[in-house]
Amino acid sequence: MERHTVKLNLARNCLRYVIKAYGIEELHMPYYICPTLYKAVRKENCRIKFYHIDKNFYPAKDFSPNAYILYPNYFGICADNVFKLAAKYKNLIVDNAHNFYMPDIGLASFCSLRKFFNVTDGAFLYTSKILAEKFPKDEFRSEKINGKLSYEEFVNNEQRLERDEHEEIKTISDFTRETFAQIDIEKAGKQRLEKFRQYHKKYHKTNELLIKLTKYDVPFVYPYLIKDETTGKTFEQNRTPVI
Repeated sequence: MERHTVKLNLARNCLRYVIKAYGIEELHMPYYICPTLYKAVRKENCRIKFYHIDKNFYPAKDFSPNAYILYPNYFGICADNVFKLAAKYKNLIVDNAHNFYMPDIGLASFCSLRKFFNVTDGAFLYTSKILAEKFPKDEFRSEKINGKLSYEEFVNNEQRLERDEHEEIKTISDFTRETFAQIDIEKAGKQRLEKFRQYHKKYHKTNELLIKLTKYDVPFVYPYLIKDETTGKTFEQNRTPVI
């Protein structure tokens, strides 16, 4: 079946688009997930069935063969989990917001430009179903000639997107289209991997997470899980951006 790339403004709107396109009435999604995603699902009047994950970020339960399942590629280090789940469930929807470089797989998948590059919005949805409905364009504009945002602009834009939480689905802005076209994507990916390896070399001995990157893993952050010396319990101390 032919795959299409739908260019929207936000990853959460990609998920809303998928629910609309496939007429999904019930979706399995993990408890451990960004709240904006389950808010987006509820906005489409889709029922949610939450599931737990194990220490390897893999679902801690089995699903029915026809179930619609959302699986986040946690921190951009869970490519193996994605491939295993895609082989097992035909209606897997993959949230690759944490790995822009992950190959398209599953019923549908989506990635975020905003989390990986210096842009104000942008998300690519890969799907076999296209809606006939037309959506408005994200209207962000910048006076920056070189396409780079100042910190103040970045903060203001994040606040703008939070205010837009209840708005309709939008397509990618012209600013992001133009800025993204100038980015050396391959170079950015290599730099991100190198920074991740530097962190891992320094922290892997104390990190409770067993991280083994595959050729498909280009992480968004370095997840660091440590043990509390007093209680013996583990807790997530830091998610250091690898930028």
